[in-house]
Amino acid sequence: MANRNVMLTLSFWLLTTGNWLLPTASNAADAPLKKLRFVQSGHTSSSWPIYVGQQKKMFERNGLDLEVIIIRGSPNLVRAVISDTVPMGRINPDYVIGGIEKGARMKIVSGIQDKIAYDLMARPEIKTGADLKGKTLGVSTLTGGTTLMVEEVLEKAYKLKEGEYKYLVVGTSPERYAALKGGSVQATFMGAPFNFTAAREGFTKLITFHEILGPIQFTVDFVHQDYIKNHRDEIVRYLKTTIESTQWLYDKRNKEEALAIHQKVLKSKREAAEQDYKFMIEEFQPFTRSGAVVKGAWDKTMELRAKEGHYKGKKIPAMSDFVDSSMIEEAQKLAGFKP
Repeated sequence: MANRNVMLTLSFWLLTTGNWLLPTASNAADAPLKKLRFVQSGHTSSSWPIYVGQQKKMFERNGLDLEVIIIRGSPNLVRAVISDTVPMGRINPDYVIGGIEKGARMKIVSGIQDKIAYDLMARPEIKTGADLKGKTLGVSTLTGGTTLMVEEVLEKAYKLKEGEYKYLVVGTSPERYAALKGGSVQATFMGAPFNFTAAREGFTKLITFHEILGPIQFTVDFVHQDYIKNHRDEIVRYLKTTIESTQWLYDKRNKEEALAIHQKVLKSKREAAEQDYKFMIEEFQPFTRSGAVVKGAWDKTMELRAKEGHYKGKKIPAMSDFVDSSMIEEAQKLAGFKP
């Protein structure tokens, strides 16, 4: 009987004091969110997984409060991260590679798109790519990144060489679409939904970049090295969330909710959201499921840089000079990602 009383007393003590011995789910949920500031060049469907992560509160469940900041112009965006004004950003890797080669303390931590969902669109009077000789093309910058891709597409598809056409810097896809519509440029490249809108309005679709370029590292996430050193856990949580949100977006069972998110965040109409979904989610699928930088796509990026003359008489640098894969590998494990 005495033993029984001891056991009852011990059981009561465990029940009444166990709350401070073991962490509870409610305590974890009540933990303050870690603020993560993130910069990109504009709001388009290329960031659909991020919007899913925000609207579905996936970032919050992974302990993050993600603040998305818009900075126009790729060089300006990269400068913001170089200066550590904003610790993390997303852009075409060419600009990041150039910065690192000049001594900037940054690392690429993930690959977002390894196929480029851009169409080369032209004024209605332009019928073929050959008609672009002597014409003005709208670009985001005069050199590097997507401008290198334009040159490759025009040379391989239409045998047009640099100097046989002119450039006008007009900005990102929305600005390039406006410049084409306004007539200040005769052709430009743009992604969804602007390419579809332009086609409906009678502009000429000349070619899709992917037809010529094949796999290429189109966008990456990159981080200042000081932030990697001091906030590695937040970066891993961010990467885990993007893996989860990309998987969610590719799951066709979530189509209606994905369309609703598109319409809410991008202020799009149902028809435009459906068109983007059909192309980007069901057909083209540019978002990298693993979140990793794809070696073949990376090699194409470096091939274009070499063609532009960056490595004359030198060996093309290794991917590891620019990419730290350790955090995405950790995030894959946490997300339960299986190739």
